[in-house]
Amino acid sequence: MSTTDIDPDQIIADAEQEAAEAEKLVDTLEEAVKSGDDSVTFEQVEKARGLLSFVRLRKEAATRKAAAAKEAARVEACEALKADITTQVKGDGDRFSKQLKTAVDGLRELYEAAEARNENVREFRRRAGNLGIPEQKHMGPAAATHGGVRLAANGGPGLTAGVIVGRRRVDVIDINIFVNRALNMLARENKYKHLDFVDAGDDLFGDLARVDAEAPESTAKYFYRGPNGGVFAKDDPFTPEEIKRNQLTVITKAEAFSE
Repeated sequence: MSTTDIDPDQIIADAEQEAAEAEKLVDTLEEAVKSGDDSVTFEQVEKARGLLSFVRLRKEAATRKAAAAKEAARVEACEALKADITTQVKGDGDRFSKQLKTAVDGLRELYEAAEARNENVREFRRRAGNLGIPEQKHMGPAAATHGGVRLAANGGPGLTAGVIVGRRRVDVIDINIFVNRALNMLARENKYKHLDFVDAGDDLFGDLARVDAEAPESTAKYFYRGPNGGVFAKDDPFTPEEIKRNQLTVITKAEAFSE
């Protein structure tokens, strides 16, 4: 039977009701004697008192039983929490690391592809200039003369003028503009926040992969408890002076890792 099948509050309520009934019986008999009721015998009063004493013991037992039931239910809930944590976050670091690497690789490919395009566009514009192709002076399609090609005028947000072919503008793209717009879009969705103080570090993807990895087993040989309950584990011992100055208590490994 699960601990959830035991109602601690009902256990206490039943015990208190039983105790109240026993106390009422004693009070009734004692009051009858005080009032001169000769029909109440010594044996009846003593039996009622004995019953009350026994019921009080049962009430104490019920209180302990209820406390044990509550603690068992709490431990059961703790174990369920551990199972949920283990199941739901297992492998998140590795999965997130792969997803972040895919995103970074995708951005890197985007930048490289955009730069390759831009080199082509700049070369197209240089060739067009060398061929004496004029700049487009109107908003319509490029005229059929000069092979239907024109130099583009002006640019646009994130664009630098390139060439025009028919009705198509082929401009140099500043991909940073569009990446920043994408990040701004994520910021609007409360998914991205730029942090000026954060550096990529030496092992970005490895660091993320290790966020839920198990900590290595401690090789410490000396253990101490501080005045606020904090535990210190060390390969080399504190000196007696350090122990006194920091108000440390020497403890065992079992004591250090008991909680």
